Amino acid sequence: MKKSKFLPFVAALALIGLGSCTDALVTSTPVYVDLLPKATISGYVTADLNLQNYGKEFAPVDTKLLVEVNYADINPAATAGKWKDTVTVTADGKYSVSVPTDASGVTVTITPFSFEADQIQPYNAFYQTVKMVYSSSKTNVAIVAGQSVVQNIDFTASSLPTFTDKVRVSGKIVANLNSEIIGNENVPDNTVINFYNNTWKDSVKVINGTYSIVVPKGVTVAWICKFNYSKRVWSQSSLAYNNVNYLYSISGSNSFGANVDNNDLTGGEGTDLTVDPNANIVVVSGTAQADTDLTLSGNENIPDNTKVYFTSSAGDWGAAANVLNGRYTVSIPKNKTVNYTTTFTANKKISNVSFIPTTYTASGTISATSVATYSLNINAN
Repeated sequence: MKKSKFLPFVAALALIGLGSCTDALVTSTPVYVDLLPKATISGYVTADLNLQNYGKEFAPVDTKLLVEVNYADINPAATAGKWKDTVTVTADGKYSVSVPTDASGVTVTITPFSFEADQIQPYNAFYQTVKMVYSSSKTNVAIVAGQSVVQNIDFTASSLPTFTDKVRVSGKIVANLNSEIIGNENVPDNTVINFYNNTWKDSVKVINGTYSIVVPKGVTVAWICKFNYSKRVWSQSSLAYNNVNYLYSISGSNSFGANVDNNDLTGGEGTDLTVDPNANIVVVSGTAQADTDLTLSGNENIPDNTKVYFTSSAGDWGAAANVLNGRYTVSIPKNKTVNYTTTFTANKKISNVSFIPTTYTASGTISATSVATYSLNINAN
């Protein structure tokens, strides 16, 4: 027996004129919509449930899909209403649904229902599993009577709003604590390294020259470590090695997208606290610019918070300066050859309506031995 459905339908107004009077008559008549299933849509439903596997997995059993067809696609006289069905995914990752249609065809809308599931993380991840929200956008399928269409559905994972993924960062931390011995030594046990950013902070103690800490994943974190130590240094006056109080300071920043076990840190030579610390420091400052706008003459300030990195050629010292309003300032040690480098990407303005993404770089060497301040203007190309 043929399935059918009658829908209420409001007919157009019929105006009947009687002399100078006008009466309005509203009538209602049923509209016939044939709901005999005449076409089939099926496919696989997948989601990335296990990051230790290559490819994706079948969505969990009973994952639901809402299937809809406007009655008007079957009978244009039906100005409202929809045929609806909810189907579920089977153990083999498939779904199948029969939909009403006709020879002219209809548009079927498939709306996947979101679900939560524990996603297995990579082998070296901090968490073994993470609860994720899986969602998929609506899909429209055009189908006519007698067709059998395959339409696969894929879900995308996103973390819960309150979840912060983490990674473990570890490494060695050394400094030149004894000038009588070539090379660096482990910093003292229980030296504290502070890690932080705008919304998070933590600290870790050094044991046997190593540290290990859990930090937020994929965001920039900074670290700083300061300690005093009685360093063995050569005294020209006594012609012997003596213990002298030195200050060591270690700082830096990075973003970690995975566990890292070689984020090694060094405190360098330290600063002699028995003399004016500024006597061993040169303050370097200047402009930081690039030609980012060809419609203007000269160079423009490079973007705020672009970092300029300074490192000694010997690899025993390093610092970074942030650019603000086209200027930077950094303190470097005297009597060391220091290299600097910076890289950033910006849209170079070619005309008022044309821009080209461009990577700019600048690098060079500073050698300041006798001055207290040093002016260096950086121009990136």
